[in-house]
Order: sequence, then structure tokens, then C-alpha cells
Amino acid sequence: MGNKTAKRFGFFFASLIPTFLVILLILLSVIGVVSAGGSSNSTTGKRTRLTAQEVAQKANISVERAEDVIKILNWQLSKEKFTLEGASGSLANAERESDFDPKLTNPSGGVAGYFQWSGWDNTINGDRWRNASSRTLDSTVELELMSYELNHGYKKVKDYMQKATDPFESAKYWSEHYEGVSLSDGQTKLGKLEKDSKKWYEVFKGTIESDGSSGGNAIAGSADVPFGQVSTDLPSGYSIDKEITKEGYITQSYPYGQCTWYVFNRAKEFGIHFDPYMGNGRDWAHKSGYEVTNTPTKHSALSFQGGQAGSHSFYGHVAFVEDVRDDGSILISECNVIKPMQETGITDYRVFTAEQAKNFMYVIGK
Repeated sequence: MGNKTAKRFGFFFASLIPTFLVILLILLSVIGVVSAGGSSNSTTGKRTRLTAQEVAQKANISVERAEDVIKILNWQLSKEKFTLEGASGSLANAERESDFDPKLTNPSGGVAGYFQWSGWDNTINGDRWRNASSRTLDSTVELELMSYELNHGYKKVKDYMQKATDPFESAKYWSEHYEGVSLSDGQTKLGKLEKDSKKWYEVFKGTIESDGSSGGNAIAGSADVPFGQVSTDLPSGYSIDKEITKEGYITQSYPYGQCTWYVFNRAKEFGIHFDPYMGNGRDWAHKSGYEVTNTPTKHSALSFQGGQAGSHSFYGHVAFVEDVRDDGSILISECNVIKPMQETGITDYRVFTAEQAKNFMYVIGK
């Protein structure tokens, strides 16, 4: 849900009970009206549970482009904390600009990518591509560029989208303040923006799965654990969204107690799926069909390469990212580190600094 300021009502109880009851009834009525008619029914969350095939059918687009739509949506919901209304407005702009094709270019304007950033072929319209991690027409590179801008020069756009309550208003705001297209400009195509923003909201409404446990039952750590040190106690300053019980963990493709067994099953607890045959820990980052990024990502699989952070020189290692703090540091949970290769199934935690974390490879589940 969108952030709302909690209101606390203080009462000075008079000795007359009837008077108190009248006041109470009035207050309950007011609260009921505010609750029912408030301006925000927005939804934030980690990802949609719809598949690319389902999105393609609902929106009448190709499965390939539906995969791009889902990638943009999930990125904005999970990393930038957009409301669904905000993300829907942004999607309408991406549809207008590129039809969700990350490889689309416009040489005359020097623009390219999902949101047609300037500076690709020429700098006639500016050079926003200069802030990209690489000059590559790749979906992850482009979404990382978007995140960079939203957390730097376009921070006001991010702030707006995090509180947005109307898809069309969000689409107009994104067009004017992120795309730089004036609402009076014919290129804005207001009619199309309105239609598409509302379309995307209807496609994804009711399909967003919130981060972690829905009841807000995050478990906070209290142990003093240095960075990089293995601990069976949850480190202070970090939290996990669900208790680790290992109930129902299967062993059909990954042996009990292995790091791969643990991450595969832990991810499933959050509705996140990895292939039953991802390979050894180091292989997860190279499995075809999965998005991989160096940006620390909550509830992703951290694929350690051979020897990295003390992992096995040949097999590598894989862990589950439980928490990513605002400072960029991360908390992971893992198996087969304490008493390795003994099939104990013991779970431990480690925390890494932001500087360490950016050197790792994060595999995004489906």
C-alpha cells in the first residue's frame, strides 16, 4: 500500500459516559469515511505473479515483449518502490517510445532503448547514455541506467512515482519530467498514454505479490556480526521476511544440505523459481534465460564464482539474498558452509559491505 501518515487520536474522558459514546461514534464514522474514500488505493510490491504468456494474452503483444514489460514492472516495483499506478504510467511511456524493445534506435534523434535515451548515435538531444554502465542495447543495462537517473538527476520523478495513485496522471508526469516531452507537444500522444496507462494497470491489478511476508512479520537480527563472518545468529541491523524452517524443502534435483538445495527451496518460499538444474553454485550466474546483475537485489541468488568470498575454488557457491540495506550492504543466508559436505543442512548468515556486494553476481529468479 502507499505510505500514509498514521493519525493518533487522544481523548480526554469526561465523567459522562453518554457524551463519550457520542464522540466515539462520530470518530468511528469519520475514520470509516476516510478509509473508504481516501485518495490512495495504491499497491507496492516485489513482482507480478503473471507469466509472460499471460501478459501477452491480456495485452495482445508478443511473449518476447511481454517479458520486457514484466522486467520493467518488477524492477520499478522492487528496486524503486513505485506504486502499481506509477509503474503503469511509466509502462505507457515505454510503449509509446519503443514498444518495449530494448534494441530500438532512432538514428536521426540519436536515441535508443526502452525509454529512448539520448546520446546513442549523436548528441543532438543530449547524452543521457553517458551514465550507462556500458554502451549496450541490453535490458539490464538500460534499467540500471533508469535507476541511476531516478536516484540522481531525476529523483523528483522517483518520489512522484512512489506516491502515485492514478495511472494516467503518472503517465503524464513521466512523459513531461522524465522523457522531457511537453504535454502540449503532439509527440506526447495523450490519448494513447491514457489508454495504455489504464490498460497496464488493469492487466496487473491484483497480481502483485508484496515483498516478504504479507503480514509485515519481518524478523530483525540482534547479533553483533562483523562483515564477512559466518554466523548462525541473525546479524543486527538486518532482517529476513520469513522464518527459515526448511519445511517442505524437496531434494528431487539438488542433494539435501547443499547450497543449491537451500537456495532453490528458500526462493520458492517467496514464489520465486529457479530451474531444478542450475548447476553448481558458480554456474547459476551463467544459466541461460536468467537475468544477472551486479546490483545487489533482495531475494535473488548470489552466485559466488570459484574462490570468491571463501567459496570452493571449482564449484563456487550460491546463497540467498535476504536483505539489502539503503547503504548497499547485504545479508545472505546459505547452507553447506558450516561443516561442508556433511549434509547437515545447517543455515548460516553473512553480511557484506556495499563495496564487497557490488563485486558479486545476482541471479534474478522467475
